[in-house]
Amino acid sequence: MEQKVLIADTQAILDAFLDNGLHRDHTIYCQFPHCTKNNDEQRLFEAQYIEFNDGYSCSKNWKMR
Repeated sequence: MEQKVLIADTQAILDAFLDNGLHRDHTIYCQFPHCTKNNDEQRLFEAQYIEFNDGYSCSKNWKMR
């Protein structure tokens, strides 16, 4: 099966992906920079892989910052 990448163009879309658990099974690319005050860091590190357009990335396998 082919890996799907979900695109979040706003914080609201990313929040919806996180609320619905899609971050556990899919890669997510965010078209906005990472901002710790707007994101729940714990949920981000439950993700298969999330990358922001400023280069910040996180996953359940490692923490990059």
